Amino acid sequence: MDKDSMQSAVIKLIEKYIPDRNDLKELIKEDTDSVKYILTEIDRYKTKSYEEVDLDIIKDVFFFWG
Repeated sequence: MDKDSMQSAVIKLIEKYIPDRNDLKELIKEDTDSVKYILTEIDRYKTKSYEEVDLDIIKDVFFFWG
């Protein structure tokens, strides 16, 4: 998973699970090292359960960037 695909995946997760957090979308664009923090924020404030496909994306992000 390259930088661009990771950023795109994380932005989609943000938009899907905590859409009011535009600050996190900007953060991942500026600082890829913040990915763990952003995924933690998504998990903490999400308003619905993760879909299976999204869990796979999260696992990939942690594998390559965690």
